[in-house]
Amino acid sequence: MDEPIRESGPHLADLLASELRGEGPLYRELADGLKRAIDRGEVPLGTVLPPERTLARALSVSRATVVAAYDRLKGEGWLESRRGSGTWVRAPDTSDRGGVDAVATGRLFLSEDGHVQRSEPGRPLAEEGLIDLSVAAVTGTPTVTAVLASLRPEDVAPLTDHHGYLPQGLRSLREVIAARYAATGLPTTPDQLVVTTGAHQAISLLARQTLQPGDAVIVESPTFPGALDVFRRFGARTIPLPVDEHGARTDVLPDLIGRTEPRLLYLSPHFHNPTGAVLPQERRERIGALAAAAGVVVLEDLAMGDVAIDDVTLPPPLAALAPEATVHTIGSTAKLFWAGLRIGWIRSPDAWAVRMLATKTVADLGSPLISQLLAGRLLERVDEVAAERREQLRPRRDLLCRLLAERLPTWSWRRPAGGLSVWATLPHGNAEEFAELALRKHGVAVIPGPALSVDEGNRRSLRLVFACPEPDLETGFERLVAAWADYRPSDRRTAARLLV
Repeated sequence: MDEPIRESGPHLADLLASELRGEGPLYRELADGLKRAIDRGEVPLGTVLPPERTLARALSVSRATVVAAYDRLKGEGWLESRRGSGTWVRAPDTSDRGGVDAVATGRLFLSEDGHVQRSEPGRPLAEEGLIDLSVAAVTGTPTVTAVLASLRPEDVAPLTDHHGYLPQGLRSLREVIAARYAATGLPTTPDQLVVTTGAHQAISLLARQTLQPGDAVIVESPTFPGALDVFRRFGARTIPLPVDEHGARTDVLPDLIGRTEPRLLYLSPHFHNPTGAVLPQERRERIGALAAAAGVVVLEDLAMGDVAIDDVTLPPPLAALAPEATVHTIGSTAKLFWAGLRIGWIRSPDAWAVRMLATKTVADLGSPLISQLLAGRLLERVDEVAAERREQLRPRRDLLCRLLAERLPTWSWRRPAGGLSVWATLPHGNAEEFAELALRKHGVAVIPGPALSVDEGNRRSLRLVFACPEPDLETGFERLVAAWADYRPSDRRTAARLLV
């Protein structure tokens, strides 16, 4: 990470106040609490900490207490300091990783066809077969299956009478999408939309227009790993924006924008992947104002927004709340309907629409028309499918949350109101180590936090996906419980940094 976050004294004091219980030396409690905040990802790696005097004043403790806590963490390798540069959280030692980035590390377990491979040749997984709690994707509902099977020759004939190259996408599909955006308070014309081959391509099209090697992109951390892949492929410097229970933290954003001069800001404000947070309207408005003032392009990813499990009223899209900012909005059929359609879209400001179309034309001359026809029909029945999906996912989410509370009570997590996963944090240890043990010895796959993080942060967190049927979910969870009972930090490089 080239540009660090600068943590404020009051915010860090809020994070650490509950750690000071008076059960031992105050400086030790403060040091241990800060370690836990770093491991949870609340204080990202590389963050510049407030001066001792500032944090002492915010915590109402003596400066000597903070100095002793900082010194303890420096001695343990958690912090570094240099005269005139302050004190900061160390990045992990990656000298033995051979240059593999966090996302690539998370994919060491996956083959090209998406099936999990053994991490050690010849060593079997659990005898009963693998349970995969790592893939945030759904199977089709009855309505989805019925629509996919409904095409007749007369439905297809208007498409096959055409040569098939429509870079902007079927107008009938764009009209449906535009009407849906207008219903959320975001006026949209079909000409502002380009249909893409999934949300992943939508991110790539905008990156191609906006980024040059070395440009800074601010990205929530954790985030959708596919976005990290795209930005790195274009040579961008990804800068982590920490998230809390309400989503992206806007308190650190002004300083981050001022010091990194980002070209692009990527956000997932509806049922954030992987935490499930919904970004409040006031934060969306604040982000829009900051982006407009600094000339930062914003990409809001609403692909998860249709997967509401509880009755939640989502705020308007950021593009609707900040018309003065340059905001692109993307959506997809993958999360609500079925990823096999491979249909997404991007809505751009009027001044960008022609450029987006040109970029799409160069990319592939257009996404498959049959899939677009089916996507349009599914969007016309979105309420019906959303109800089916809610009926399917609610018991699965509730089962996972109940099992977490009963079987792993020391883990911390929040019940998401939507999305496909629970973001859980271990009380101690290293998520990458635990995920490898769970896969290799117990036959259950989960994604560790560093694989979803800009800076290999969130080292004690896991994404637990609840998309599979309840019997598989319950079996997979029991394997997680067994893995947790079996888990002991073993990597000497990592163990030196772990909480015990």
